[in-house]
Amino acid sequence: MNQDWLSAFRIPEPLPVHTLLETVTIIIFASVFIVCWNAFGEIRKKSSVILAVAFLCTAILGFLHAITFQGMPGFSSPEDMHKSLSFWLVSRSIIATTLLGLALDPEDSPITQLQSYGVLLAGLLATCAWGILIFIFPDWIPLTFLPGKGQTVFKLGCELGLIAINTLTALLFYRHSLRFQSDKSAEHLHIERTPLFLASSMMAMSEVYFSIYAETSDVNVVIGHAFQLFSAIAIYRSMVAVNIHTPYAHLAATSVNLAQSAEELKLERQRLSRMIDTAIDGIITVDDHQNIILANPAAALIFGYELDDLIGRSLNILIPDRHRHAHRKHVHQFGETGITRRKMGTHFEDFYVTGCRASGEEFPIEASIAHQFENGHRFYTVIFRDITDRKVAKEKMAKYHEQLSQLSATLQSIREEERKHIARELHDDLGQLLAALRMDLSLLQRDAMFADKNKQTIHSMDQLILTAITTLRRIATDLRPRALDEGGLFFALQTLQKDFSQRHKIDCELIADETQLILDDVRSTAIYRIVQESLTNVARHADASYVQIEFQRNNEQLRFTIADNGKGIDEQDMSKSQSFGLVGMRERIKAMNGEFCVSSPAGEGTVIEIQLPLQAKQSA
Repeated sequence: MNQDWLSAFRIPEPLPVHTLLETVTIIIFASVFIVCWNAFGEIRKKSSVILAVAFLCTAILGFLHAITFQGMPGFSSPEDMHKSLSFWLVSRSIIATTLLGLALDPEDSPITQLQSYGVLLAGLLATCAWGILIFIFPDWIPLTFLPGKGQTVFKLGCELGLIAINTLTALLFYRHSLRFQSDKSAEHLHIERTPLFLASSMMAMSEVYFSIYAETSDVNVVIGHAFQLFSAIAIYRSMVAVNIHTPYAHLAATSVNLAQSAEELKLERQRLSRMIDTAIDGIITVDDHQNIILANPAAALIFGYELDDLIGRSLNILIPDRHRHAHRKHVHQFGETGITRRKMGTHFEDFYVTGCRASGEEFPIEASIAHQFENGHRFYTVIFRDITDRKVAKEKMAKYHEQLSQLSATLQSIREEERKHIARELHDDLGQLLAALRMDLSLLQRDAMFADKNKQTIHSMDQLILTAITTLRRIATDLRPRALDEGGLFFALQTLQKDFSQRHKIDCELIADETQLILDDVRSTAIYRIVQESLTNVARHADASYVQIEFQRNNEQLRFTIADNGKGIDEQDMSKSQSFGLVGMRERIKAMNGEFCVSSPAGEGTVIEIQLPLQAKQSA
């Protein structure tokens, strides 16, 4: 009804008016991009990024529409008007679909810097593609303007579609505004819906007026631009609300959180102060000049000072004179290494960590030290305890252990000497008597008359004497093998190997060289007893069919292993106090400063590994 009446009005110079209104709109859309993109800094929301990129692309396409509008310098042909209207439709479509997507109330989420720049790049590339398509291949797009006839059916159809989209968007924003007024908690996108409702409505009205003009001088174009400008202002107002008001709301929430954090920090400091005051270990903090700035009551009690007497004084008053220079150097080196904590004085032999009481008495300390930077200054905190009682106890234990080791070595030596003596007595005395008795019995066998009458008795006596001699030799060998004294360790081990295989029907292999086993009597005896005890354990417990004894020697040590293919040994059996055989072997190895290891690989068989250091004279 108004078209004929409004069409009667003409704008004498339409180009400046159109350019002014379009330029202001482009500036507002560019401002929307700047606000949406920069309001959150590096932490952006997905909706904010999409809105920013959409309005940037709209501003670019609007600029291209403005410069190709009919009447602009260099753009006056009907084809240029077609290009201008094509840019117009693309830019309006981007705004309409963006507002519709926002009206659908999507779930918002944070987006990374890389993702946000990816969206921006994709939008700019798409805008460049549209620009190239419209400028270079305008024929690929249906005609939007015909000379003398004005807008085409395609143009009018697009306008009607945009009117429908903007009307739907306005309706959705109106419903949102009613819902969020009653339930603020339901609004996860902090956007004022009322300005967007007005913006969508005015965008629909602008499309109505843009669809009914026939000439560029028609007043309907000016009215459409006016509605478009008011819509842009409403959009800008809403975007300012979402992207400027929200960060300030975050700042307010942050202020509340900071206040809560300050209160929690205060409570934490009070709790820490109580913990320090009630700790039974001493705690001292010094600055980089070694002046005490914090000490707890336990530290003052340990050193025999009043607590107030320690604060502000040099740490040197707590360190013996002879250690002060070294201590200062040590602390400086510790601070330069970058290690934040270190344990000191964990062994009572470490007399470097020594404290000095107010009375001048020195005492050992176990301590851990840590350092940290605060405001460009370095501070050291030491947590320590007096280990005088522990030091005394450890010294006593070490002394007792040394005495027990000496006693064990002495007992082993006495035992070997006693065995050697008993074996010699059995072999030299009792063995000689049995041999003489058998010789006498042999003389009796030569008397034919006596032998015929007592043949069976004499034969039985001969067998008993022979058995007694064999048993006597075995006992003497077990006590002290003569082969060890007469032929050396290698010959003694060969004899032991053969005897073990014959007696227990277990295959035993000795891998050694005679030159490897030239050792002094003490070591030879100890190694022989270890091998003997190991074979005894194999026969008693292993259920093995094969044993291997292997020796390896260099200039520094002798290493040998005893391995069987039996059922193995349990972990708990290795440390049983009742395992006297293993205990005896360990004591022998310890007396020679060696290393002893028992293992059962995969629960199959047992392996005993022994390493003995060799002195130069023995290696030679």
